[in-house]
Amino acid sequence: MASPPSELIHALVLREIQDGVIRDGLWAQAVSESGSDPLKAKSRYISLRAASMQTETQNLLLKQIQTGIKQDGFLPKDFLSALDLKKPKP
Repeated sequence: MASPPSELIHALVLREIQDGVIRDGLWAQAVSESGSDPLKAKSRYISLRAASMQTETQNLLLKQIQTGIKQDGFLPKDFLSALDLKKPKP
């Protein structure tokens, strides 16, 4: 299970809101889940957006690591992929 979004991620979500950047799909979900209560919707939106931002950040970091490994052209000796786990050991 992933850890809860950090204070930094919540601060970034707050900055997005202050700048008028709202993800329509997440806002609609927040409004729906809050029974159209504006304060509850904003709170729920912040939670939803923080979780999505954390996932986006993790995926971006993973992609950068994978790209770096491919560009290096070699794998470190201690690198194990899922494929390595399936190989019988001699």
